[in-house]
Amino acid sequence: MVKAHITIFFLFLFLMGQTELHQLLKLPILVEHFREHRRLDAGITLLDFLKEHYQGHTVMDNDYQRDMQLPFKTTDCVTTISIVCEEPVAYEIDRVMAEVKKEFNLHPEYFPSRQALDNIFQPPRFA
Repeated sequence: MVKAHITIFFLFLFLMGQTELHQLLKLPILVEHFREHRRLDAGITLLDFLKEHYQGHTVMDNDYQRDMQLPFKTTDCVTTISIVCEEPVAYEIDRVMAEVKKEFNLHPEYFPSRQALDNIFQPPRFA
């Protein structure tokens, strides 16, 4: 039961932060603004109010700032998720085995520095 509550809480938190669902929290402003319009014009219906504020172009009248506080009038959160689904493409890679042979002829007589190091590096002697 607790896991379900935690899951619902995180789902709610995600939806409020990553979608425009948080605009629903502005519904009391919509109701109050509708009441303000009803005080000015008692014959206005809710449908007329919604048409005036949401359909067509936004009119810059004396209550423009109040109109912009209504839900879904502005965009606060824009999240774009792109999922690309493509068919898998089969690629064939031909493996070519390359063999590199190098010959090194290392003989002690070819290293003159070896003889110089013989005098320095000698095994320890017992006295």
